[in-house]
Amino acid sequence: MSGARPTFGVVVLNWNNADDTIACLESLASARPRPAHVVVVDNASNDDSIARMKHWGEERGMLGDSPASSWLTVTEMDTNRGFAGGNNVGIRYFESRTPVSHVLLLNNDATVGPEFFDDISRALDRAPDAGLITGTILEDPARDKVWYAGAVEYPMRALVQHRFEVPDSEEPVPTDFVTGCAMVISRRLLARIGPLAECYFPLYWEDGEYSFRARNAGFPVLYAPAAKVYHKVGATVGAANVSPVVAHCQNRLRVFYVRRNYRGWMKTIALSYLAFTKPGRAAIEALKGRPRIGWAILSGTISGFLSPAARR
Repeated sequence: MSGARPTFGVVVLNWNNADDTIACLESLASARPRPAHVVVVDNASNDDSIARMKHWGEERGMLGDSPASSWLTVTEMDTNRGFAGGNNVGIRYFESRTPVSHVLLLNNDATVGPEFFDDISRALDRAPDAGLITGTILEDPARDKVWYAGAVEYPMRALVQHRFEVPDSEEPVPTDFVTGCAMVISRRLLARIGPLAECYFPLYWEDGEYSFRARNAGFPVLYAPAAKVYHKVGATVGAANVSPVVAHCQNRLRVFYVRRNYRGWMKTIALSYLAFTKPGRAAIEALKGRPRIGWAILSGTISGFLSPAARR
């Protein structure tokens, strides 16, 4: 980065949830310093989201079609492209139209703390070669509850687990995984490994693969404790333990992740683990009186093993 201070573009996805998206935009507009530009990618909403988001930007004189003349751009998709596809639209916008050094992918049901970009910049001063970086993510409205404080991957179980203990030091530390809820990507990493893999449709595990690819490409993947984000967990799609759709996607795409990224004996062990444990998990859910969740786990796992989409 040649000593230059990092600059940030932010991609926010919206799908029928203008309330949360506007709250997200308000936090970005209130941050000091602000990001250089924000792109909202609307994933084919069928409500009044686009009109409301544009009205918010117009009232504040922030809305426009060019990063040279405005702070906010709203891009409308004809079809829902999922998490990876929608974010890739925003990533390509920043790559082609701006000189920003870093792109933040931020969930629309998340808000940043006022000093988020300053805290991330200080972390990048200490680790300028970082490919991915994020901060401490707290639940919202229970802001004393940590949702993410770094993460560890257990390859033989194809499992990524968040850590919940925030370090006393503000020094950035290595992590196996940066969540797509608030993922800061360096332009150098984008140039090396490209955008997110869109086979993870509609969402889940694309951030796991991106973290894996970044580490394999030799880029530091870091957690910066001082930077704060607040996340309404499950506000967009719901939790896996109550939503069959979410349970199906999570289990299907977990198998995708293993098929695409692991090699050799590690791949064999991880796939065997999933093949043997998921039917039992499905049976337990059925015995608990949640047969739809059980079937979603089982059918999602089977689809993950059989689908050719994992090779895309």
